[in-house]
Amino acid sequence: MYIETERLIIRTLMEQDAEALLEIKYDEQVLKYDPTFIKRDATKDTVKAAIAFYQSLEDKGLIIDDQHPERGNLFAICLKDTGDVIGVITVHPLEYLYELQMGWMMNSKFTGKGYASEAGAAVSDYLLEALSLDYISVVMDTDNPASFRTAQKSGFKLFEKRYPYDYFYSKYNVENFDEVKKYFEEMQTRGYCDGYYYFRKFNKYSKIKSRFYGDTKYDGRFS
Repeated sequence: MYIETERLIIRTLMEQDAEALLEIKYDEQVLKYDPTFIKRDATKDTVKAAIAFYQSLEDKGLIIDDQHPERGNLFAICLKDTGDVIGVITVHPLEYLYELQMGWMMNSKFTGKGYASEAGAAVSDYLLEALSLDYISVVMDTDNPASFRTAQKSGFKLFEKRYPYDYFYSKYNVENFDEVKKYFEEMQTRGYCDGYYYFRKFNKYSKIKSRFYGDTKYDGRFS
């Protein structure tokens, strides 16, 4: 991927980006909202290995590896005038939901200048067209107003507030009522966090008629 905006270049990661990527990984704000970004105990060597994997996708002409979709992809956000890597765009498919989700991780030294939303708008537009997607999604914690604003400025619209899910059928015998009941009762006692905000940005050519709640008025007919 190579995208130019007014102030930025968004491109495939290179080995020389390892130090910048490691700095982003251990940035205080990144650790607060996504401590598992890349790998919990990342080192320069593990970051280089991750970059090599993302470069291999580029060599294959892929954005997401069909064999390892859970690993997603990362793209460097660089200042056009200096070439400095100031953040990354993350892209990965959501298991079971069959949709693509993107996000952004920024070095705090470069936040508050609109770089994340400039990159987010450009990359989401690119992915919607290149992959012929109906929409792409973004999520963030409910205590993250900066990311909330970034999503809006990138052209995403708030769809709903969601709570963490646990797909029972992937782990246990769904045919056994007692087992299902016991499992969910146990999960309920653990409590839930305050949820997260879920945004969508639609392809302008999408055939989905109702994009967000309230976007269309019901005309009294069934289709």
